[in-house]
Amino acid sequence: MFIIIVGCSEAGYYLARALVTSGHEVAVIERDLARYQLLTESLGLIALLGDGADTDVLRQAGAERADVVVALTGADATNMVICQTVRQIFRTPRTITLVKDPKNEPIFEELGIDVVVNWIHLALTALEEGVPGHPLRHLMTLRQPGMELVCVSVPPGADIVGKRLAEVHLPPNNFISLIVKKGRADLPSGNSLVEAEDELIAVTSSGDEQLLYDILTGV
Repeated sequence: MFIIIVGCSEAGYYLARALVTSGHEVAVIERDLARYQLLTESLGLIALLGDGADTDVLRQAGAERADVVVALTGADATNMVICQTVRQIFRTPRTITLVKDPKNEPIFEELGIDVVVNWIHLALTALEEGVPGHPLRHLMTLRQPGMELVCVSVPPGADIVGKRLAEVHLPPNNFISLIVKKGRADLPSGNSLVEAEDELIAVTSSGDEQLLYDILTGV
C-alpha cells in the first residue's frame, strides 16, 4: 500500500516510521526545512520538501497512485484543503486527517473525509482511562455530527440501581445500546435490570452528555 503523509509533526514522524517498518511504501511532504532534514536523516529518501496543499507538490509525491493520504499539518483549514484536493483531483481512495478544533469535525465529515481523528477526544480518553473509577469514558465520535458513543459506569448508590431500563428516563435521541455486566455483555431491553458497577454503553449528543451522566450516576 502506498501512503502519503502531509506534515512531519511528531505524530507524522512516528506514523511514517511505523508504516515503513511494516513494509508500506511511504512518502512524506514537509514544508519546514529543519523537519524535512530530520526526516531524511532518520528514514531516508521518502521525504519531499514543499507545500502539501499544492497540487504540483502532491503530484510529485505520487498522489495519482496513492492508496491513502494522511493530512497532519496542524492546521484544520490546510488539512481540509489537502483532503479535498486529493479526493477531487487525484481520486485518492481514502483520506485521513487530524482535527484540532472540535467545531470543525462535522464539516470534515460532511465533506466526505473518510477518517477524522479528534485529538481532544484522544487526549480526553487517555486522561479518563488514567483516572481510577472514572464513571464516564468517551469511546468514539459517530458519523452523525454531534453524536458520540460513551461508556458510563454505574456507581453503588446511584438512583438507577435496581431499576429496569424502562424506568430510566433518558433525554430524547439518547439510548443505551449495550449493558456490560460482570463476565458478560447483554443487549438491553426495557426489562433489563440495572445493577451497581454495570457499564452502560450509550449513544448521546455532545449537548446531552452531562445530563445523561447525571441521570445514570446521580443519587
